[in-house]
Amino acid sequence: MTKSISRRDALQRFTAAGAGALLATPLIAQETSLRVTGRAVELALTPISTQTIRLTIAPLENGKAQPVPMDGSLTLSNSLKPTTRLTTLARERSVRCGSLKVTLLPEPLTIRIAASDGRLVQELRVDQQTGALSFLTGENPILGFGEGGPQFDRRGETYTNRNGQGGYRLRTHGGRVPIQWLI
Repeated sequence: MTKSISRRDALQRFTAAGAGALLATPLIAQETSLRVTGRAVELALTPISTQTIRLTIAPLENGKAQPVPMDGSLTLSNSLKPTTRLTTLARERSVRCGSLKVTLLPEPLTIRIAASDGRLVQELRVDQQTGALSFLTGENPILGFGEGGPQFDRRGETYTNRNGQGGYRLRTHGGRVPIQWLI
């Protein structure tokens, strides 16, 4: 013979089961650490101005982000503090950085930057196996990545961020000086 369950007991059990299911999901999701080339990393967003963000993906050692080497290619940023620091990303997350909205997606690690009117400004994608960074190029020539050189449209090229001031045809082509800005 089966014992009947009161309506109150049934509601309590359903409520407890539902709460357990809702609370278990974030706990499981928190274990997903950000990894690039097999190493745990920290993703930090620092507003430089209302329209400019510094994105840093730094390896973690003993739970701390390693500092960016100061080789002169970036300005010192001791006074600038990140508004967002993440070592885990289980699901999509959106944050404000200056007047921009940054949406972070975990798989593959994707950073979408939108203007205040919702227009997509840029989308960066990190290949978590190789560490390669890809970005939207649009229909226009890819200029920049340093000054000078015979080929100004850098579309489809790999740029190694090597200082080229002492390089090939400096007198006629100029030097290629790394400038770490993506516009």
